[in-house]
Amino acid sequence: MKIGFFGGSFNPPHLGHLLAATYALKVHSLDQVWLAPVFHHPFAKNMIDFDHRLEMCKILVQHLTPPFHVTDIEKHLHHDGKTVYTLRKLKEQNAQDEFILIIGSDLKEQIKTWAESTALQKEFKIVIIPRGLQDDPTSIPNISSTNIRADHYSEQQLRAIVTPDIQDYLKMKKLYS
Repeated sequence: MKIGFFGGSFNPPHLGHLLAATYALKVHSLDQVWLAPVFHHPFAKNMIDFDHRLEMCKILVQHLTPPFHVTDIEKHLHHDGKTVYTLRKLKEQNAQDEFILIIGSDLKEQIKTWAESTALQKEFKIVIIPRGLQDDPTSIPNISSTNIRADHYSEQQLRAIVTPDIQDYLKMKKLYS
């Protein structure tokens, strides 16, 4: 199987993440896309508890499995969210599958700063999802988890970018408030 690996903080997950995963699935002819919340962010990004982010990812794709899947693999690894090590472990556990890294166009330049960047790019195919690009009609909207956390969206805007179930989860658990 061709599996797209879509890692991130998912702090919180939103429809932009789902659009990116769907774009990768269809445009790159993947069999599945696995969402993987990072357990420890490699750049020490401040995040809510992993279990909340994992649960919200499950909520995001709850009606879309398969081909979407959520994995907690990073909770069980001890490498501080370094993508190359996660992908190597997945490949070791699923030798018959091909893992393809999915990143947004906003991370295209940043990937050069990642652990073992050269090896990562040699060992794994990387697909770049156009995000927030004005001159690209296939670009997905530039929805910002940072702005969701900072309460920069009105209630009406939030309903348009976060699924109702995730919005309910955020309220029930009193996250980001």
